[in-house]
Amino acid sequence: MGIEWNVHRILSSLDPTSKLVTEATFVIEKKVTERADLFVEYVGDYPENGSPAHLLNWGGVYRLTRNQQVDFHIALGLSHNAPSYIVGIGYSVRFDELFSARRSASIAPRN
Repeated sequence: MGIEWNVHRILSSLDPTSKLVTEATFVIEKKVTERADLFVEYVGDYPENGSPAHLLNWGGVYRLTRNQQVDFHIALGLSHNAPSYIVGIGYSVRFDELFSARRSASIAPRN
């Protein structure tokens, strides 16, 4: 088993308070085991009106099953508009097969 590296970038537009915010992220991720990854991420929030906020975020992910994972992250603000720090933990579950199983069960086979 080799160690894998991944690089991701995301550009999104957010509208949390009826004001446009564009968010750019750049992630470097390293697979450390079959179930665990570590990552470092740059996050930049660029509001339509106002100064940008920049953060450096890092953390880890552990996959409990194929469809469940827990994660943690710590972020440090790199600009005066960003929070000084952020600490987070999370749990995620994927339901991607939920709808395909239901759909295939409701479709009768053709003869």
